[in-house]
Amino acid sequence: MGFVASKRRRARLGALYNPFAPGSPSDPRKFIEDWSIETWKWMIGGSYSTADFSNDRLARFPDGYPVRLADLNFTVIDKDIRLHGHSRFAFSVRGARYGCVNCTVMGESAEQVEQMWADGGQG
Repeated sequence: MGFVASKRRRARLGALYNPFAPGSPSDPRKFIEDWSIETWKWMIGGSYSTADFSNDRLARFPDGYPVRLADLNFTVIDKDIRLHGHSRFAFSVRGARYGCVNCTVMGESAEQVEQMWADGGQG
């Protein structure tokens, strides 16, 4: 799923951010600064059966460049398998390149995932 989801993210980013399109900011920093929960849902959420984003915020790298951060509670359903999870995403765009970092825990129930996250993934 990771490679396919990564290809999907690249295609969605290309559709979402085109610095040459009318009305699109030419500076990717502005694009990241104007990010919203709806953008998270469109970019990342499509890879999951359910996706509930929260805690969206703008942060800065040490050099001052913007990065978006958000938490995600999700469910992945495939046939008779159902997994729950929690992720923290960081996303940034620099010119024609982007970076996405994801820290995830997954388990059989939302309660198990919540406990594992609280334990630092050791649950």
